[in-house]
Amino acid sequence: MTAEFAADYGGPLDLVDYDQSWPAKFAYYRDELADALGPVALRIEHIGSTAVPGLAAKNVIDILVVVADEHDQEVYRPGVESTGMALAHRDAAARWSFFRPATPPRTRHVHVTSSGSSHERVQLLFVDFLRAHDLAVDAYAQVKRRLAIRFADDREGYTRAKTDFIFDMLDRAEQWADQYGWTVEHR
Repeated sequence: MTAEFAADYGGPLDLVDYDQSWPAKFAYYRDELADALGPVALRIEHIGSTAVPGLAAKNVIDILVVVADEHDQEVYRPGVESTGMALAHRDAAARWSFFRPATPPRTRHVHVTSSGSSHERVQLLFVDFLRAHDLAVDAYAQVKRRLAIRFADDREGYTRAKTDFIFDMLDRAEQWADQYGWTVEHR
């Protein structure tokens, strides 16, 4: 993570009820990225909590951009940055880059990953599993609300505290995927 974003993680955590405008906001950002990236973007998907109807979330749209090879930054990075985003973190081993707005407000995050990567699969599986399971959404919302109070001024703590619940949900999502034949290609 670059130094200019380090302090940005510590601000107050604002968890809000699901907003019916989130899909339209995603569509706007998706179209903007599609125009900037052209055929480099193999897939642009709405991920994270704002992609799940009924789920409380931070008012930040998470977007997954799938490219042929995340390591080939010169192919996608200028296009992503032309939409006002700046690279905030990169994990080469995970084949994942994370972009945030270069200037406030933080309205969206762009996650870039390689086609066929585990990052692509996990992000899409988690959202699809939650969309198909209202009880999981309700349970996740309760966890998020409880943790948002406990970690109101600690975004990193909030994120860390959700990890066990998310891993449990991912285990259930994997079972669901096996049972119903869910794959990234046939979702």
